[in-house]
Amino acid sequence: MDDWAVGWYCIRAKPRMESVATSTLATLDEVEVFFPRTQRTKKIPPQPLKPLFPGYFFARFDPILHLRNVHYARGVAYIVRRKEVPVHVPPQVMIALRLLSPEGVLSIPDRPHQVGEKVNVIAGLFKGDKGVVTQLIPARERIRVLFEILGRPTEVEINEDDVDFPSAHPIGTG
Repeated sequence: MDDWAVGWYCIRAKPRMESVATSTLATLDEVEVFFPRTQRTKKIPPQPLKPLFPGYFFARFDPILHLRNVHYARGVAYIVRRKEVPVHVPPQVMIALRLLSPEGVLSIPDRPHQVGEKVNVIAGLFKGDKGVVTQLIPARERIRVLFEILGRPTEVEINEDDVDFPSAHPIGTG
């Protein structure tokens, strides 16, 4: 297989510039961009889109014609290479990614909390703390969480939305 042929390549974006890089490359003729992202499906509010592979996305182009344009595009750090040759992403990988998220956005449903699971508090008075779910109170959409406060175990009832929900991520990360 010719290493220098039209195909899909993995692109590393500069920190937190995936959207800028993909938008810039999308303006180039003969360059196709695929930036798979996830969205947690939660009641309210809608969650922001996050990259499926933080810092990386895919572009389909001919490196003989477009290597320089892609490499120096705004927001691009580099094209993933092996011994200075851009590495092809196998077609079956791109097909699998497209089947997971045809529009580039993969919905990840939140799983309900379970007694005994560890949780991270993402809002409210205990934001940033970690605890263990001790009781579910579905009628009020609240849970009881066991925290260690001042060296003592303390149970606190908090709003379910103040705690990060576990998710069913397709690649097994949370």
